[in-house]
Amino acid sequence: MSLLDDVDESLFESSDFEDDEPTTSDKRKDGKSGGDEKKGCFRRELRSMVYGFGDDKVPYAETIEILDEIVVEYVRLIIMRAMDVGKSGKVTLEDIHYLIRRDVKKYGRVKDLLSMSEELKKARKAFDEAKY
Repeated sequence: MSLLDDVDESLFESSDFEDDEPTTSDKRKDGKSGGDEKKGCFRRELRSMVYGFGDDKVPYAETIEILDEIVVEYVRLIIMRAMDVGKSGKVTLEDIHYLIRRDVKKYGRVKDLLSMSEELKKARKAFDEAKY
């Protein structure tokens, strides 16, 4: 009896190497995939993030699924709270800022990303004006 006799064979039958994009048979006539249209919407980014934090280049599909569920649930929670804080039916950046104001890391990151976004917009505008 070897150590491999006790190993569950299903561990090796994972779809880790398959692409997460729906196949043509999974798509509806309007081009959207069937079922939950938002399922797996952060998979590509999450794969890159877990690799950047030291995981394998091709992480387990289950890991990415769980992380995606956590991220989507967090975003939904923040959006629902933002809808309660601000004007009804509308979510603004100020609402998000208000919700994360006590979390110094998140607040700083949001400020950095927004300032970088503004810089990129200005650079694109300057580039387009110089081009014409």
